[in-house]
Formats: sequence, C-alpha cells, structure tokens
Amino acid sequence: MDRKSLLVVTSTFPRWKNDATPPFVYELSKHYVRCGFKVDVIAPHAYGAKRHETMEGVNVYRYKYFTDSFQTLAYNGGINANLKNKKLNYFLVPFFLLFQSITIINRLKNQKYDLLHSHWLIPQSLICVFIIKFFTKTKPPVLCTSHGGDLYAFNGGLMQWLKKWTAKNCTHLCVVSEAMKNDCKNLELTTNKISVSPMGVDLQDLFIPSVNIERQDNKIIFVGRFVAKKGIHVLIDAISLVKDSVPSVELILVGDGPLRGEVDSKIRKLLLDDNVKIYGGVSNTELPDLYSSANIAVIPSIIDPQGDREGLGLVTIEALGCGCAVIASALEPIKEVIEHNISGLLFTPGNSDDLAKQIITLLMDKTYSRKLASTGRQKAREKFDWQLVSSRYTKLIDKICSEK
Repeated sequence: MDRKSLLVVTSTFPRWKNDATPPFVYELSKHYVRCGFKVDVIAPHAYGAKRHETMEGVNVYRYKYFTDSFQTLAYNGGINANLKNKKLNYFLVPFFLLFQSITIINRLKNQKYDLLHSHWLIPQSLICVFIIKFFTKTKPPVLCTSHGGDLYAFNGGLMQWLKKWTAKNCTHLCVVSEAMKNDCKNLELTTNKISVSPMGVDLQDLFIPSVNIERQDNKIIFVGRFVAKKGIHVLIDAISLVKDSVPSVELILVGDGPLRGEVDSKIRKLLLDDNVKIYGGVSNTELPDLYSSANIAVIPSIIDPQGDREGLGLVTIEALGCGCAVIASALEPIKEVIEHNISGLLFTPGNSDDLAKQIITLLMDKTYSRKLASTGRQKAREKFDWQLVSSRYTKLIDKICSEK
C-alpha cells in the first residue's frame, strides 16, 4: 500500500541542527516518518537557514518573505510576541502571508497530499483552508492544531471571525489541553470535530535525569521564551524574597526573547546578580543536563494583558522527565499536568509571595522535593511521551483520510 503523504505547515520549526527554537512540530513530523508517512514541511526562512533540506526523513521547504536581515516576524519569541514588541513587524505580515500562500500552492501543484496538518489557527490554518476552498482542484482534508497563543491572542472582531471561520472549515481541530477545548465554545464546533491532542516530549531517551550531573539542592531553573505570558518577572520577584531565607539560592534562566533587556534590568535593580544567571537559548539536546543540575523547575506563567496564555506548557513535562520537582502557576492547562501536592506544587498565578513560599518549602524539605519529582516523572511518562502522542495523531489522520 502507498504511503500517505502529509504536508505540514508551521511558523515554528528548527532553522538548523541544534537550534534553540522549540522543536515540537519537528518531533511530531519525525514520528510521522517513523509511522510510514511521507512528510513535507513548509516553514518560514531565517538568516542562516537552508531553503530546502531533508532532516531525518522530513523534507523541509523554507519560504523567504523579505530580505534576510528583515525576516524578523517568526522565531525569537514567536509571531505574536514579535508583533507586540516591534510594531514595524506589522509591515512584514502581508509579505509573510503572501509567500507562505505561494509556497503552499506550489507544493500542492507538485505533489498529491493525503492531508494537510497546519499548526496554529492564525495564520497557517486560515491560509490552508482558504487555499483548499478556493484555489485548488484537489481538496485534501486539513487537520489544524491550535497550541494556545493563536486561540487566546488576536481577539479583535475581525480576527475572532477569522478564527471561527477557519475552525468551521477545517476538517478537524486539535487543541493541546482540555482547558483549551472548553475555551473553544465560541467557535461553535460540533463535538466530533474537535479533540484534545497535546504535543509530546521524548521521555524515554532525551528528557531523562542525566546520571553524570550532580543535582544542586538550592538551584532553580526556568526554561522558556522571554515574553509576558511566561511570567519571568513574577519569578525574579519571588527569588528576591527567597534570598532573605536562603541566601545561596541560585536561579538559571534558560531562554531569550523580546523581554531580555527588561529581565536584565530587573535582576540588577533587585541586586540579584549573584543569584540569577541568564544562559540564553540552548538546543533541546542541552536542556536535560541543565534540568538535571537543578532541584526545582518553576513555570510561573500568567495571562498577559492582551489575554494570551499557555495552551499546555511542554517545559513542565520536560522538567518532570528530568527529575525536577516542579512548582507551577495554577492556570487550568498547567493543572492538567501538575496535581498539587502529588506531582508538583501550584501557586496563585502572578503572586510572587505565594511562589516564594512554595520555593522555600521545597528548598527546606529535600525528602518532599524528591517525592514530588518521582511521582511527577511517572505521571508525565504515562500521558505525554511522544510514542503515545504520535500514535494518537496517526490514528486520527487515518480516520480522517478514510472518511474523506
């Protein structure tokens, strides 16, 4: 039997080997290949990236949407954050949409695809649905995965209408948490057209405790983009409070993004230069050693002033996999990963006093910390390992293709 051919359309994809860009679309695409699919990926180009290459069986096509040095809409925090922090990026939006559309149309002319898997409602799924509906003779089904930022951001009247139109006209919509599914009610979808399918983490071979790394009792780690919804300011304020009780507390911030300058300034203002270190962005393969060096991982996410928030938060699962005790913001999607006092601790979102209290609790009670870490890792493996996640997606794709 011929292999099914998939076209994956995304705005986030590794630009080169060991890139610090979140690789979840790439990881899912690799698992599609291992399951027997032929996979082509369309992603934005960036300076230093190849226009076309094959990465572990995945054919990657990167479209240029402006001159190299001005391609600043995607990556380094994501489209939404880049628009918020640099208004000139709005000038790039029509070029981004145009050249993404042209690339999709060209791929559809050159290759017969059994299914399009588009990541994010806006803009990828909107473009895919529009092209399939009005510009192609063949009509492969469109599977859309919404990761959170696209659902919760872009909430103006027109954008809300476009999200609803896209969701109604795609073949199936996946969201990454039950909380997101509940928040999709205004999209007016029938229950059989929407399902919960989170992204996964390699908890078998990659995100596991590093046996050659010594875990440091007073070391805390944050991993994520430096954008408002990640709540980094809340964490730094909490460390300032923790320092009064545990002067040797150490926080490492792994990541980068538009708020890097503000984070640097806050660390200096609170006299935390000796306690807080910024590592910058690192590749996925480097993260397990960093997680394994820390006793505690903190996920301080908030709902930002524009309403943007986490869809699930894969860093929570990565940290659990590497044996960290996790303290996380009690947002609904994160509560699907962390059960308070069982697989981690939860604190009131945005409340640095509450976060500091939870950090001190774990720093002072190593036995309790290790117990939470052990239970958390076990529960993460039962639900979020890539083998389970890719199997769910593969079955869904087979079902969609058999019904078309």
